[in-house]
Amino acid sequence: MKREDLIDSLGNLGYPVISKDKKKTKKNEIINVLDALVDLDEPRLIEGFPVVLAYCAHRGFNFDIQRLLSIPGENSKKRQNLEKLLLLTSELLNLENLQHPLGLESIAKSLKKKYGDLLSAEVVDLGRGISLSTDRLRNTLKRYNPNLGKQKSDKEKAIDRQRRSFQINLHLSSLFSPKQKELVLKKYNKEPLSKTEQEYYSRVVKKKIEALADSAVRRIATTLAKK
Repeated sequence: MKREDLIDSLGNLGYPVISKDKKKTKKNEIINVLDALVDLDEPRLIEGFPVVLAYCAHRGFNFDIQRLLSIPGENSKKRQNLEKLLLLTSELLNLENLQHPLGLESIAKSLKKKYGDLLSAEVVDLGRGISLSTDRLRNTLKRYNPNLGKQKSDKEKAIDRQRRSFQINLHLSSLFSPKQKELVLKKYNKEPLSKTEQEYYSRVVKKKIEALADSAVRRIATTLAKK
């Protein structure tokens, strides 16, 4: 793939390196784009690999990852680099709570046994004097995440709001009695409280909230939630 064509396709797949008029990229071109990225010696362009996969997952562009893996020889350096990029992408998508392209999660599980946790290192070596900064990869994906979010439909946004509301109510119900939860939500939404409600809120509910807001308590909760 010519460099100019690759840059055009990257822009169409959520990673606009330079500003150009968008053209529709066909699904069968995605494999060619990803394969071409592995051959490059330009880290700035290679950093677009996770962005392209995140974009494809968000837009429902499914492609055969096994076919992508079959292009280089099984024991070649290019195959190793491709595997590393796929594993890095999966780790980054997990970190950003983003959807995976179809088939990537299962492949990443086997690749993690082979390469370990690549994001824990400062750089990932691809040979030929090329190394990728894991911080830059994270920041690049974060930079282009807003573009992914803007493409959500009104229906998807409504579902997200409903899901967040359900989660908040579930968590509040675990911590407060029904009456206390009602007062918390009224206070948060700046709704007026009666004199009796305000007194009870100040005397009982606020103390619980202050305890939850304590940084040491949050650290303990975060640590224990992972165990």
